Amino acid sequence: METVQIHPISCGLGYAFLIESAGGLVLVDCGSPHQEKKVLAAMDQLGRHDLKLIWITHAHYDHYGSAAALHVQTGAPVGVHPADAEALRAGRSDLGITRGIGHLFPLGLGIANFFVSLPPVNPEVLLEDGASLTDYGLAAQVYHTPGHTPGHSSLWLEDGTLIIGDLIGQDSRARKQSLLATDWQALEESLARMQALKPRRIYSGHSSRAIPGEEFCSL
Repeated sequence: METVQIHPISCGLGYAFLIESAGGLVLVDCGSPHQEKKVLAAMDQLGRHDLKLIWITHAHYDHYGSAAALHVQTGAPVGVHPADAEALRAGRSDLGITRGIGHLFPLGLGIANFFVSLPPVNPEVLLEDGASLTDYGLAAQVYHTPGHTPGHSSLWLEDGTLIIGDLIGQDSRARKQSLLATDWQALEESLARMQALKPRRIYSGHSSRAIPGEEFCSL
């Protein structure tokens, strides 16, 4: 089994995850706009600059905000599920149906965009459900996990690690996503599908903490 290390990077409103393996680096998400220096600094600290792919879990401001800048500075292609590709090209975040304090998110997004606009980026790599990342140096598989956005996807590594974007929420503990979705039923089905994998550890999009598999599967 390939040895990988996952380096969480706080990037504004969200987290990026730099996956280090013998085959190169893969970046999962990249936070808000103007966070590229943090990712580049993490690469400098590792002494590696062989970034093979910038893979975006879903088309929200706090997950692909620095993708365009990182693409320019590293030359690495940007990848996403086809259902979210047009949003990236348009520099758009589609929040869907909000619940609870999620009702405040459209206002917050509008304010954020007013001060720091979301740069569009052209995803050169479109990854459907079941796609492998072996061409990018990583033994990992993409799972389409729609609900939060139409193209929301998760990444399964062969060591049992699952990186799931905003499929769930996370405070001090993991919790079900209860704020934003474009399809709440699809969200529940996607969560059940990922729980059936019985992952060893899980990283979600707004924390550096690795969630134990038992905690995730009990949601």
